[in-house]
Amino acid sequence: MEIDGGDMKQASYADQVTTLVQGFVQIWNKFEAMSYDELAKTESRFEGISSGNEPHPHANYELFYRVSSCIHQKHNLTMGELSSALSVPLSTATRIVDWLVAGGYVQRLPDPKDRRVVRVVLSNIGKELHQAIESYTGKRVQQILSCLTAEEQAALFALFHKIVAALKGMTSKNLL
Repeated sequence: MEIDGGDMKQASYADQVTTLVQGFVQIWNKFEAMSYDELAKTESRFEGISSGNEPHPHANYELFYRVSSCIHQKHNLTMGELSSALSVPLSTATRIVDWLVAGGYVQRLPDPKDRRVVRVVLSNIGKELHQAIESYTGKRVQQILSCLTAEEQAALFALFHKIVAALKGMTSKNLL
């Protein structure tokens, strides 16, 4: 079978994308395992965790961080707003919040303007864990990016901003 130059470039590009994705997948599990260990150590140092339990060895820090980031940005959200921000059904958001309330990471509070509305806020422990994850992740990303020059880092950030903008555009048009 004969492949013209354009098809060859496309195959090469597709191969590069596949290789990149596979590389990320292969290292992600190791990175995630290290993150869980470090974050569990950090979390165990917090005082006053309401449940009094030790952190679960496989605590879902990724899910916690997704939820805490949504809440942290707005300081408090209704269950409907959280459901929308996470792109999950309200029943799923409710189960997630139940888990976080049981762990002492968030609180449900009545809305001062409408007592029928429940707002979700980070507890002090939730705020501390959110900050610990941000700090840990920031340090790890800086370590990873240290193999790049300042110019390469600037180019990478510019490219990531473009990608994020494209993804936002795709999600707003429901193309994903």
